[in-house]
Amino acid sequence: MRLRAWAVLPAVVAACLLAAQPAAAAQAPVEFHADSGDQCQRGVTEGTLEWVEGPVVRPTVRVAGDLTDGGVNSPCAIDDMYSRASFSAYNGTTLVDTELVKADDGTVPVSLSLSDATGVAAIDRVVVQVCRFSNTPIGLSYCGPVSEYKR
Repeated sequence: MRLRAWAVLPAVVAACLLAAQPAAAAQAPVEFHADSGDQCQRGVTEGTLEWVEGPVVRPTVRVAGDLTDGGVNSPCAIDDMYSRASFSAYNGTTLVDTELVKADDGTVPVSLSLSDATGVAAIDRVVVQVCRFSNTPIGLSYCGPVSEYKR
């Protein structure tokens, strides 16, 4: 009977080691901020970026925060424009994913994930920018400075 237990022991140890794979590695969240670059900062986005990677998990950056477009509470006059925040993920110089969030005279939550469509490429930096666009077909648009965050 003891002989059988010793024969089974290596198989049990191997099964335990395979089952105990490391969990997804996550860095501490990085705070981000970007604005429309105008005097009133009519468009502002801020929140956190969280890199999640691991041997079994698809490399992802989780984005959480909000985008505010200056409305009735803005110290500047209301304009007929909206704000759009872009979140672009890169692996080196290759664009991996881009997500857009729009706000018009208010605040909207930002909750999204950036990842490679194939699930392979890691993300080493995220570029955030806020642009403002006219609500009418004819009008101006402008963008604030680019904010870049590295893993």
